Amino acid sequence: MNEHTIKHLELIQAVITRLAQNSFAYKGWSVVIVSAIFALAAKEANPQYLLVALIPTMAFWGLDAYYLRQERLFRRHYDAVRTAPATDLEANPFSMDTSPYNSQIP
Repeated sequence: MNEHTIKHLELIQAVITRLAQNSFAYKGWSVVIVSAIFALAAKEANPQYLLVALIPTMAFWGLDAYYLRQERLFRRHYDAVRTAPATDLEANPFSMDTSPYNSQIP
């Protein structure tokens, strides 16, 4: 492996790490917000707050699914760069395009 390939892999790994950190942060915020809404519902004895708790739950679920999908795409890209011959990488060096892997991830 040449130094350009190693640097490319480091860039992809940095993106994967950021995506994982964002996903973890959204899960934490989701727990905090939904817990606060549940506490407010218990204090006010109003069951309608429980329905309001569904809104942030669904929003954070969607964001988490998005980040997980992006992380999987970049993991596929990492494997492709890792196993690609050097001549393939010279055509488009340091590419971060994950579109070739969209059909492989459900």
